[in-house]
Parts: sequence; C-alpha cells; structure tokens
Amino acid sequence: MNKRIIFFTAEDARYGFNLAGFEQHVCAGEELEPLLQQFVQKPEYGLFVIDERLVTESIDNRLRELERGLNLVFVIMPPPMKTEAKREDYAVRLLRKAIGYHMQLNI
Repeated sequence: MNKRIIFFTAEDARYGFNLAGFEQHVCAGEELEPLLQQFVQKPEYGLFVIDERLVTESIDNRLRELERGLNLVFVIMPPPMKTEAKREDYAVRLLRKAIGYHMQLNI
C-alpha cells in the first residue's frame, strides 16, 4: 500500500508544497501537536515533513514515541532561506563604471 506525504509548515511557507501538488497544513507551533494527532491515526499517511520552527522539545519527544510505536516516518526540515537582495550602492556603481573593472567593494 502506498503511503501519502504530508507537510506541516509555518505561515511564511504557505504556498510552496501545495503548488507542487503535496498536502500541506499551515500552523503555529502550539497548533502542531493536535493537528498531528488527526493525521497519525489515518493509515494512508506514512511520511510527515515538519518545519523545524514548529518543533519544540516536547513535540520532538512525542515524534520519537510515535515513530517507535507506529509505522511512520517524521522528517524535520529546515526553514526556507530568506536572502535579502543587496542593493548596489550608487557610489560603488559609479566607481566601477569609472574604473572600468569589476571589483567587490565592501563599504
């Protein structure tokens, strides 16, 4: 029997897995355990992927218990990386243009 994958993420990752065709539930840390309880009892789910920002020490211990007692796999995934696009300073652009050579200036 094939098992389904289900994702539990924080609010800022709301659309990613749904757009990829996976089942995804958005919740806050305190909502995770009751939400998990709804799904661990259902035999069609086998892999639970959880955003690490939602996992507290008590939830981590609970996941270990569930893994031992049931035929389930829990994966804790790192949160999405937010990278700020660095805006190039006007003075740096001007210097680069005047020099005619690409150089990295850390000001």
